[in-house]
Amino acid sequence: MLRSKFAFPVTLTLLATVMSGTAIAQTPLPKVDSSEFATTPLVLPNGLRGELVKFESANPVDYGPLMKGEMGKAVTLTAQLFLPANAKSPVPTVIETPGSGNLGPHHIAHADTLTSAGLGVLIVYPFFGRGIKDTIADQGQLTFAASAYDVLAAAKYLRTRKEIDPERLGATGGSRGGTAVMMAIAAPVSDAVLGKGKGLRAVVAGYPWCGVQFRSSRLADGASLLIMSGDRDNWVSPQQCQDAAHAMDVAKQDVVMELFPGALHAFDRAGVPRTEIPAAVTSTIYPTIYMDD
Repeated sequence: MLRSKFAFPVTLTLLATVMSGTAIAQTPLPKVDSSEFATTPLVLPNGLRGELVKFESANPVDYGPLMKGEMGKAVTLTAQLFLPANAKSPVPTVIETPGSGNLGPHHIAHADTLTSAGLGVLIVYPFFGRGIKDTIADQGQLTFAASAYDVLAAAKYLRTRKEIDPERLGATGGSRGGTAVMMAIAAPVSDAVLGKGKGLRAVVAGYPWCGVQFRSSRLADGASLLIMSGDRDNWVSPQQCQDAAHAMDVAKQDVVMELFPGALHAFDRAGVPRTEIPAAVTSTIYPTIYMDD
């Protein structure tokens, strides 16, 4: 894929660095207890204290109903907002959403790196408000459309905060979270929820499932997408993501895909040994579903 000037060059570079494992927090990362994250402010290794926030999301059953405004049951989600120290003007902010395995130390590493560089971070907790522990063995507990909507609902919330620059919002996530941010930046979804020209500016999608794609392969206006996958991923197909990235490139969208030789799924977890999870739902040969707008 051709490289180009991203809307969030610093953000994308930092996220690419920390997700590829070449940069981690300099002090030990705190363990993340999911129930505590929903009720107790977390302190990052750089000393920044999170602010507990809540915002409204929903549970659309699929992308078609979502784009028609059929959102399903409403839900209140918990998140923590981290703002860089001594910020004097509205700051660009990254929405971070976890994958099927819930929150982990790697999310803290991302937030620590980004806030230390002067960016805000909103870590979203999509499971607690829905009474879900994780979706590793049962992805049907939460639709992928709902996960994408969570990201856009978080963007709506951030636009109500005077400390946040509404024109410079980005998002990142891995696995289910990577799929969520990819679909949130897709033009048909973004335009339907946020409005044309009001979408996220930059997304880093880590090892996403790319089994559902839009035929038009369009990103939200002015948006940039970086996909990061391992060529030995045995949970999802990197080839499907290559197909998605190629289609976007042909459509002249601002997209880059980085394929990491020898990397498995969830390769950005510093200090975590390779772990087999037999109960996990995997999808390496699932046929691609192409949707119209």
